[in-house]
Amino acid sequence: MTRARRKNLAVLSRQLEIRVEFLEECVRHGALDLDELPASPRAASAAQGARLRRLARLCRDLELDVFAGALIVDLLEQRDALRRELDVRRAAGR
Repeated sequence: MTRARRKNLAVLSRQLEIRVEFLEECVRHGALDLDELPASPRAASAAQGARLRRLARLCRDLELDVFAGALIVDLLEQRDALRRELDVRRAAGR
């Protein structure tokens, strides 16, 4: 990992209050793609921050590795999207 990327992770770590080591593990397992982050990690979207916080919380509370936690977060996000779509369809049908 380049020095600039390590610096970006350190900034993101402080911003999200997540340990740098956890973020590095996320990068290694593909749960965090540094290329998807904006040039300045301070400009990371609220959705990206919420996803990483949720992943960190799941891994910590359930003692999961990052790979398993990322799978669970992906499934939860898909479920939430389907629920929103269903709500929209129900509202449109009324």
